[in-house]
Amino acid sequence: MQKCILDSTTKIVVNVIEIDDGVEWNLSEGTEFAPQHDGNMFDTWDGTQFVAPVVETVLEEDMNTVAGTIPNVIG
Repeated sequence: MQKCILDSTTKIVVNVIEIDDGVEWNLSEGTEFAPQHDGNMFDTWDGTQFVAPVVETVLEEDMNTVAGTIPNVIG
């Protein structure tokens, strides 16, 4: 059985484990099991469902622009 472990404060999935039914698992302080277990790492539990994190796509042109703004400190 898959179980999702949440950070108790942020409700972000910090680990997904596979354990047998009925097996006792001692959670670290500050963590808790999610009520549902179909989430993935870094998902957030919103109280009803898991919400995947927003992933931004960076285009190559944007990377070149950002790289051009970083000063060259190698001397």
